[in-house]
Amino acid sequence: MAISEKTDNKTKVLVNVYEPLITIMKRKLDAACLKRDAYLDKALRIEACFLREEVTIPNSDKAKSYIAENLKQLKLKPLNMLLSTETVELMNEVCQEKNIPRDAFINRVFLLMIASDTVLEVLFDDENMKLGKKHHLDYASEYVGDELGFYNRANVLDSIEEFVEISPFWRLRRILDDFWTGLYSYVFKKNALNNLPIGYGPLRAENTIGFNTFMSDDEVSKQETHESVINNKAETDKLLALMQQEKQARTAKIKLTGEAK
Repeated sequence: MAISEKTDNKTKVLVNVYEPLITIMKRKLDAACLKRDAYLDKALRIEACFLREEVTIPNSDKAKSYIAENLKQLKLKPLNMLLSTETVELMNEVCQEKNIPRDAFINRVFLLMIASDTVLEVLFDDENMKLGKKHHLDYASEYVGDELGFYNRANVLDSIEEFVEISPFWRLRRILDDFWTGLYSYVFKKNALNNLPIGYGPLRAENTIGFNTFMSDDEVSKQETHESVINNKAETDKLLALMQQEKQARTAKIKLTGEAK
């Protein structure tokens, strides 16, 4: 469970994060010369506003519990962050309003923040995503607007200052806007991260459900039914394999002794 502890205008937040994300995030932030908590404070505040806008229907208690339980199946590591009280209160307010596990929201932000094109392709495994990406690349010159205005600043420090004030996912939203209602309402498939290439080993996971911030009850029920079918098949396969082993052992014994015992 994520907890918070206030100190002056800052709040210490403890979250459980998918462990590979912590290492990758640190290296990327170091390379970008950014202080982790200072930048995440801005990014999480911006994304909490998008979360409120893009998840139009709150999760049911069933969906919230399902997402939280699936997140726990990942290899999680506690992470302390010192964020502004404003950001923490906004995240808490929106997650409560939309009935979203706060750790799921934070893990989704972290995952998308470090995602390469390959990671995005397995997460958003949809023909529309491929078309949107192609459209975005083909007509990139038309997309230069407020989000890219930092290119025109007088000096690099002004450019960096402005860039860290915008959503880290502006490019992804440009791609998705034509096809989906929002970045946070898109449901990742359970096996998404498991479809990454072998070279992505540290980031691969058998369960991606915990990175979702919204699931309808129908989607939860379908996933539970699918899991039940897979589990039943696995149990049946084990039973049949055991019976086959017993049969083979009995046949071998008959050949050895000349009689069944």
